[in-house]
Amino acid sequence: MRWRRLLVDKSALVRLADREPLTDRDDELCVCAVTRLEVLYSARSPGDYSEIEVALDAFRHLRMDIETFAVAAAAHRELAEAGKHRLPLPDLLIAACAQQHSADVLHVDRHYDTLVDVLAFRAIRLTAAG
Repeated sequence: MRWRRLLVDKSALVRLADREPLTDRDDELCVCAVTRLEVLYSARSPGDYSEIEVALDAFRHLRMDIETFAVAAAAHRELAEAGKHRLPLPDLLIAACAQQHSADVLHVDRHYDTLVDVLAFRAIRLTAAG
């Protein structure tokens, strides 16, 4: 298996955290600002929020900037031309960030199967085996 940079979507992150130590993987696991916000949104208390922040700090952070949003906007337009633009905007932004940083997206979310048609990344579906 070759080394991969994986931008982890919340859908995969919560499943990974429940079943294996994330630091034992060969891949470089990454998050972006959108993933961080999605995961932190799930916090149930101020203490839980702080614990999640610390856990997220273990991941490499992939920068999002004006280029990320420009790539997302262009992909959104292309999807609209095909009548497929009604996807969650966080997924669109995460996929654009993955393209920008030459990362694959680790997910359990069918929207990435559509986004691979307009953005340059691989959608890696997390399986039951991990």
